[in-house]
Amino acid sequence: MMKSSLAMLVGFCLLSACSAPLDAPAEAAKGGGEAAQTGVRLDAEAQTRTGVQVASIEHVSAPLSAEGFARVMDVGPLASVDAEVSAAASAAAASQAEYRRLVALAAADQAASVRAVEAARAQAGADGARAALASRRIGLEWGPGLARLSSQQRSRLLADVSAGRAALVRVDVAGVAGNAQRVLLQPDETSARIGATVLGPAGAADPRLQTAGIMAVVRGADAARLPAGRLIRAQVETGAAESGFLVPRAAIVRAESATWVYVRIAADRFERRELRDARVIDRGWFAKSGFDDSDVIVVAGAASLLAAERGPVEVE
Repeated sequence: MMKSSLAMLVGFCLLSACSAPLDAPAEAAKGGGEAAQTGVRLDAEAQTRTGVQVASIEHVSAPLSAEGFARVMDVGPLASVDAEVSAAASAAAASQAEYRRLVALAAADQAASVRAVEAARAQAGADGARAALASRRIGLEWGPGLARLSSQQRSRLLADVSAGRAALVRVDVAGVAGNAQRVLLQPDETSARIGATVLGPAGAADPRLQTAGIMAVVRGADAARLPAGRLIRAQVETGAAESGFLVPRAAIVRAESATWVYVRIAADRFERRELRDARVIDRGWFAKSGFDDSDVIVVAGAASLLAAERGPVEVE
C-alpha cells in the first residue's frame, strides 16, 4: 500500500514538472504578442538621436474629388476639322462678297442679271451652310469647350501641342463631368502631379467606360511628359468640400503593401496606424477618417520607428 502511494506521488511530481516548462513559453509568447500590438517604445533620448518629431494632426477641408483616368489625345483629327472650318469660312465669306457685289450691280442696272444674282445667293447660302457644319463638327466630336474657342485660340492650341508646349487630354471619371473644377494628373507614383485646365465636357461618351468625359489642356513644360496616346491616372475635384485631416508626406511610411502613420499614444510609445480612405492633395495626404483632433502624429523620423519595429522601409 505504501509502495503504491509513493509511486503515485512520484508520478504526480513528474507530471507537474513537465507541465511547467510547456506552459511558460506559451504565456511568454502571448505576452510578446500583446506587447507588439501596443506599438514601439522609444525613450526621449532615442527619439532625439533618431530625429523623431511629432505634431498635432491638422483638421482641414479639401474639395470633393474622384479618381479616374486621362488619355492624351491625338490632335491630328482636330487639326483637320479646324482646317476645314477655316477653308469653309473663307469660301463662305468670298461667296457672300460676290453676292453683295452682284446685288449692287443689279440695283444700278450694270449688267448683273437676276439669274446671276440668284445663283450667287444660292452659292453664298451653300458655302455658309458648309462653314456652319464644319464649325459644328468641333462641338459634336470634341465637345462644347473646344467649340467655344475662337479660331485664333484653337490655332494657338494646335500650334502649342505640335511644339510640345501643350497637351490635350480627355479625363473619364464617373459622375463628375458637369461638376469638374480642377483636374490633376499623376503620370507615375513618384512624380509631382500636373494641373490641367478644364475646357468642358467631351463630345461623346467613352464606349467602354460609358462615362461622359472631360476635355482639359495642360500647358508648359509638363506637356512634354504627356505624349499622345498615353493613359495616366487622374483626379477630378468638384466645387464641394469635405472635412478631414492633413497628413504630411514626411509622416508616411510604406510597409506590407500599405501606407502607415505613427501616432504617439504615450511619451515613449508610438502606434502604427494604417492610412485608409486617403488621397494626395497639394500639402500632403488628405484622410477623411481614422484620426481624432487630439491625435499627435510623427512628422519626422517615422522611418526610424518602423526600422526599429520591422527593419528598413520605403519612405513616402
